[in-house]
Order: sequence, then C-alpha cells, then structure tokens
Amino acid sequence: MPEPMPRKPKAPSCEDCYFHKNLLCALELGEPCATFRPNRPEGLVPPRQPVLLMRAPRWASTGRAVSA
Repeated sequence: MPEPMPRKPKAPSCEDCYFHKNLLCALELGEPCATFRPNRPEGLVPPRQPVLLMRAPRWASTGRAVSA
C-alpha cells in the first residue's frame, strides 16, 4: 500500500481573514493583503514579534577611556 502524501497547507484567502469574516474589511482584492489575520475561535491574535535583545549602552563599553 502506498504511503499517503503529506498535505500542503491551504493557502490563505480573503474568506479566511478575521477582518473579512467580521465585515471589517473595505478591500476588494483577490488575494490576502498585508493585514491578513486568520479567523480563529479565540478572536483576533496579534502576529508574533521578534525577540528583543538588549545590548549594553554605548557609554558602558570598555574600548576607550574618556578624559576631561
């Protein structure tokens, strides 16, 4: 018996968008726009943000001494 092929995820469409489903979209596009958010049972979920990495302040560097 052949192995089942893995399914490709369905490409998002405007009909899958939170804004379209809740009549909040004013665009008439044939493809999802930059503000596309999936319509989920828990409601509008913000996109994931990159992790913020803290660096030492420039004045704290030990590269050179400041003299007055």
